[in-house]
Amino acid sequence: MTKKRSAINFRKTIFGIEITENGVQSFGKSVKLGPFQVTLNAGRSGILGSVAIPGTGISKRRIKLAELPDFNTPDLPEHNKKPDMWTEDE
Repeated sequence: MTKKRSAINFRKTIFGIEITENGVQSFGKSVKLGPFQVTLNAGRSGILGSVAIPGTGISKRRIKLAELPDFNTPDLPEHNKKPDMWTEDE
């Protein structure tokens, strides 16, 4: 089931943190190294990067650098694969 779209769209980047009407979406940082601009972005899809030449429109985007763990999985005994160290038999 898809989310209902809001009538007003809000998207703002403050100090590298992208905030939308649904909350914080990603964290990013751009650095200029010589003639290139390198951008790192950490969000739901992992850590992505891009390399660009500023002012030309030439860039290589969405370079997948790493996967982030799923923080939505609760840390409950039924979600862990290891046996529980506390039992009622002791």
